[in-house]
Amino acid sequence: MADVPGQRQNPTAFARTAASLAALSLLPCLLWLGRIAYTGHLTYAHVLWNLFLAWVPVLLAWVAARPASTPLWVRAWAAVGWLVFLPNSPYLITDLIHLRPSGQIPLLYDGLLLFSLGLSGLVIGLTTVFWMEQAVATRFGRWVRLAFSLGAMGMAGFGVYVGRFLRWNSWDIVFRPVAVVRELVPYALHPLFHWRGWAVAALFTLLFASVYWPLRALALSHSEGSA
Repeated sequence: MADVPGQRQNPTAFARTAASLAALSLLPCLLWLGRIAYTGHLTYAHVLWNLFLAWVPVLLAWVAARPASTPLWVRAWAAVGWLVFLPNSPYLITDLIHLRPSGQIPLLYDGLLLFSLGLSGLVIGLTTVFWMEQAVATRFGRWVRLAFSLGAMGMAGFGVYVGRFLRWNSWDIVFRPVAVVRELVPYALHPLFHWRGWAVAALFTLLFASVYWPLRALALSHSEGSA
């Protein structure tokens, strides 16, 4: 993770963090190519598209957290887009449901492939949450930034449920907003009736937060130590 205020003063901070995320994302790609070489099958080809979608929040968070010289309306729309596309990153965790014996390659290999994919998505998503939290902190203060990060992870948790179980994706919010809202409004009006959906969202939120806070503490301690 990289500190956004520091990133504004030193553009190489973002480049270093992005390079680290790219290296992490390269692992599932290499494992997938190795699988193709070994089996001759394109199983799990969807990982490339899902990984691409996981990187969209990185670009949007970078734009949203840019210096004040960037027009406010650009940063505002980038922030909205980041929140909409954020679930795509941790969504990669749910691809573990595709793990099953194939008879083509040891199950452990496929397990490592899907685990590395989910790990990449989770770290990518939480890194952008940290960037955005630091950007919010410079403007609104400590307590607002904590509420912001928790709220963002909560929305990401619900977004993962919407994507995996209701089969909507972030692009649908852009191209089919009425249909998406029509299906999601009952979850707000009748939460007890849809308790299973909220329970799944809460479990994912708990997972995100339990990973985020140690990484956040590590990033902040590193930032303070290098200051």
